[in-house]
Amino acid sequence: MKILLITMEWPPFKGGVGNYYFNLVANLTGHQVKAIQVGPSSFYKHFWPKWLKLLFEIKRHIKNDQPELIWVGQVLPVGEAVYLLKKFYKIPYFVSTHGLDIMLPQRSLRKEKIMKRVLQEAEFITANSQFTKKELLNLAIPEAKVEVIYPCPNIRQRTNNQEQIQAIRQEFNLQDKKVLLTVGRLVKRKGQEKVIQALLTLLKKFPELIYLIVGDGLEGSNLKAQVLKLGLKNKVLFLENIDDEQLPLYYQLADLFVMPTVDLAGDVEGFGIVYLEAALFGLPSVAGKNGGVMEAVIDGQTGLLVEPNNQDDLIEKISRLLTDQALYQTLSRQAQTRVDQDFIWQKQAHKLNRKIESFE
Repeated sequence: MKILLITMEWPPFKGGVGNYYFNLVANLTGHQVKAIQVGPSSFYKHFWPKWLKLLFEIKRHIKNDQPELIWVGQVLPVGEAVYLLKKFYKIPYFVSTHGLDIMLPQRSLRKEKIMKRVLQEAEFITANSQFTKKELLNLAIPEAKVEVIYPCPNIRQRTNNQEQIQAIRQEFNLQDKKVLLTVGRLVKRKGQEKVIQALLTLLKKFPELIYLIVGDGLEGSNLKAQVLKLGLKNKVLFLENIDDEQLPLYYQLADLFVMPTVDLAGDVEGFGIVYLEAALFGLPSVAGKNGGVMEAVIDGQTGLLVEPNNQDDLIEKISRLLTDQALYQTLSRQAQTRVDQDFIWQKQAHKLNRKIESFE
């Protein structure tokens, strides 16, 4: 089957959604998929609706590529354009959802109404977690129409380059240190601010503690200001330009992965692939008990979940995993086994294959 994927995120654009589509496409069998990335140039600047230009762009691709099925990468605005084009070209489509993309439109009655039309008209919908599926069911989408297709780690190579790891330790003075690690965009819902605050208490018990924050984003300046205000300049390191090839080194030198996500009025983590990447290297996680995170980290099995905005709980969970070596080793082993067995792109792509073939 000829499939046309229309998405706003695709490598080399950095982001989990783009990698999600890239890896699913790479592992689909029996189908010819052409991915089209749309961006700012696909929208009008001074004409409303801005996405009308996107509609004309997709129309050209439909005429040129003659797809039998369209894969909608973003329910809004891509889905709205594809929904209208279906009226003329009768080409079926399906939609992939990730959590935030179906929660934010619900803040606007107009956008929610459009989103529901797009989802209802789709042949089927993929969700990146059971949490996202539940949100779809809350929108009165039939359960049989939704298939959960999990993201998987983009890192698969467990090369243990001790020379490079040692060089990083020397560069940042990490010898004989306990290292906490967070990998993710610097936005409020990721919870980096909570970890920085917790350090004030944790350092009294673990003076050798260092916190590495990998990523960049809108909250970067606020987080750095907070570090200076709390006198933690030598205890918190910001690393903004770490590529996928370097990232495994940081997972390997870390002692614990910490990302206590919070739900900010619907701005919630739909899954959290970085927890799986950490698990791949045997790192247990301390994670927020909200959204799809509770599927990425199984409480008491692959990590410990923290009650949202509960600093005492966060401090206690981090302390426990830094001191209880038996628990740490058990969670480490179980986390690595789970990601190796369940979160494999071929396995997830097989579910998508089955769904596509069910209506061929």
